[in-house]
Amino acid sequence: MRQFLTGVAKFFTAVFAILFVITAVLALLLFNAGQQLFNPRLYKNALVSQNVYERLPAVVSVMLTTSASVNPCLQNPVVCEDISPELKVCYEQGLGSDRYVTLASSQDQPNNAEKQIIQGCLDTDSRRQTSGQTGLDGIAGGMGMPQFMSNLQASDWENIITTLLPPADLQAMTEKTIDGLFAYLNGETDSVTISLVGLKARLAGPPGSEAVKQLILSQPSCTLDELAQISDEAKSESAGMVLCNPGEDLTNLVLPTVQEQLNAVITTIPDHVIIIKPAPPAAASSNPGPLGINNDPIRVLILIRMIIRLSPFLPLACLLLVTLFGVRSIKGWMRWWGIPIFIIGAITLSISLTSLPLFEIVWVNFAAPRIPAFIPIDISNISHNLVYYVAHTLMEKIVLQSVILIVISLAAWIGSYFIES
Repeated sequence: MRQFLTGVAKFFTAVFAILFVITAVLALLLFNAGQQLFNPRLYKNALVSQNVYERLPAVVSVMLTTSASVNPCLQNPVVCEDISPELKVCYEQGLGSDRYVTLASSQDQPNNAEKQIIQGCLDTDSRRQTSGQTGLDGIAGGMGMPQFMSNLQASDWENIITTLLPPADLQAMTEKTIDGLFAYLNGETDSVTISLVGLKARLAGPPGSEAVKQLILSQPSCTLDELAQISDEAKSESAGMVLCNPGEDLTNLVLPTVQEQLNAVITTIPDHVIIIKPAPPAAASSNPGPLGINNDPIRVLILIRMIIRLSPFLPLACLLLVTLFGVRSIKGWMRWWGIPIFIIGAITLSISLTSLPLFEIVWVNFAAPRIPAFIPIDISNISHNLVYYVAHTLMEKIVLQSVILIVISLAAWIGSYFIES
């Protein structure tokens, strides 16, 4: 009977030891992920470490000059914005609802047969309307930025962006937005906003004048008629926005008037832009659902974070049961604790050491090939480096914890052989 009970105890000890290993590995990974990924300091440090604030003006300027000549409607008119409801219905009926969603989200390009269906819908829609251009050329003609902005070179955009948003101001604005985002995720606020107060102040001051001057001087040279018109408008103090380059002297002459018009536009810009709006009041009165989370993503996120914080208690409970059923001596305690903890450390160390090479494989083979060609390579590199930094920071901490677990557990395991009972 005693041998039977001893066998049962060893069986349950082994079961709880296996459960301890499984739950401890998951808890170690999840707890560290929760601690790091929900810490705004991680993302602030990532942006600073990659010199994003210094590199961003050059990257954005290249993207703006590239996108100025790119028109996605030429190859895939389904992605065009502000299409008529009738045209959308025609697309869905001709292509099928699922295929329409795929093409509209730019996940794929239409084949020749689908292009004929799309062109037929465009022709039908253009005949229905009494004005405007028709077909693919008509759609293409309505896209793109204003011509005077298309005249800017990458260096012009970089100077203007740096003038209006120097790295220090851009960093302060970004970090304040990150803090607001995590306050929202923590349930401390019901919305997320971006402050434009600093940008408005620079637009209204000397940086705004300098940016307007750079914009004007980047345009093609004015014709004689345009120069005469600018001169007349400057004398009457009613100058409009100059869309050609009149030269340094005449630009300085009309600049004060242009700045006044810019200030009038600035007053219409809000101090804050809401990027995540508060949930509608109706959501609070609807069916609360399981656990009372009301299908609210923020409540779901808070619940997930609470579960992650409590996750270490599950392996601790398993370890307590291992001790209860299996430990009868110091030697047994050192082995029943040492061996499972050693396995836990080895598994988490293996996961953490292979995760970054695996990330590189996934990025090269799956993520990078799907990045649109018009997105500058620097944007891709920055995105890669930021994700790598976050993953490296997370794995670095797990590696350290795994090594500590391995050293302590291995010492206990080996030490058990030097104890008689």
